[in-house]
Amino acid sequence: MVRSAPAGRRGEKGEKVPLSEDEQRILHEMEQKLFEHDRGFASRVRTKPSRSLAGRSMWWSAVIFLIGFAVLLVSFRSSTLIGTFGFLVMLVAALLFERSARQVFGRADASGRKARPRVLSDELTMIGRRLRSRFGRER
Repeated sequence: MVRSAPAGRRGEKGEKVPLSEDEQRILHEMEQKLFEHDRGFASRVRTKPSRSLAGRSMWWSAVIFLIGFAVLLVSFRSSTLIGTFGFLVMLVAALLFERSARQVFGRADASGRKARPRVLSDELTMIGRRLRSRFGRER
């Protein structure tokens, strides 16, 4: 099956509208016919999954992190400004690495489906509950 993007179309205001069952069936038939008639072309136009792109992004962010670390170590004694720049490069690379890792690995719940991402307020609430329970102070 050849798919380059999630099935959907744009509505009047630009929001995505899912394909109807009939449209999905027609799309699936077209993909099957293309694959049957010209397997070579179908395999050439098949896109790589986004996980491989995110994996490559993880690799590059690790390399950039190491470069930032090297800049930090080499220049911090002579120039605080350049050392700070190295630290900021490390910070951005770490954030990119974390974002890419979420795309590759994601979080799954008990049923194997991807869980909804937690928002900051949920995280802070959970941390507060753990601290209160650890120190024995419940409200």
